[in-house]
Amino acid sequence: MNLTALSSRTKALTLASLVAVSSLLGTGLASAQPTDGPLVPGEITITPFIGFGFSGDLDSGTGVVGVAGGYNYNAKVSIEGEFNILPSPELNGLTEADATAWSLTGNLLYHFAKRQFTPYAVVGIGFGHSSAEGITPVVLTPFEDSSTEFVANFGGGVERPFSDRLRFRGDLRYFFGGDLVPDYWRISVGVTFAMSHK
Repeated sequence: MNLTALSSRTKALTLASLVAVSSLLGTGLASAQPTDGPLVPGEITITPFIGFGFSGDLDSGTGVVGVAGGYNYNAKVSIEGEFNILPSPELNGLTEADATAWSLTGNLLYHFAKRQFTPYAVVGIGFGHSSAEGITPVVLTPFEDSSTEFVANFGGGVERPFSDRLRFRGDLRYFFGGDLVPDYWRISVGVTFAMSHK
């Protein structure tokens, strides 16, 4: 079995699914403007977060830090730009390597009915970069390499409001990369600060 071909087909299918979901959400945005959701339309938000990357192309778990800036399109949908960095991931197939990976994505979040803990779904696309340097495992020669690739992510989470301008967020997403940019799961927690209201 050709694992590279399988991986390419899997990524292509996942990308097609993300595009289809985004299109459906976009159609919903154009046809309806919900007013009974948990968000304040027109609100601008900042969400710093910390978390943990694991599985996929990562040999072991690694810390994650990042920040997202968002705009509430309506009472249920928000649009976010996010910067996410894995300072020292251990990538499959590399030994004794120092690596860094980061991504910059645009994400669409759909929040469900307003509750004490409000669930949401998220899809996003963007680009990622990874660089590594170290020693190859067989011939023990030094190497240095880097890669910038298209990335996509999907997942979901919950938000818990503490006040009109402060919310807690717990989030689980899967990131699809390519080449040195890893595929991996990310679990994170953050605090969302509302910066302004309409």
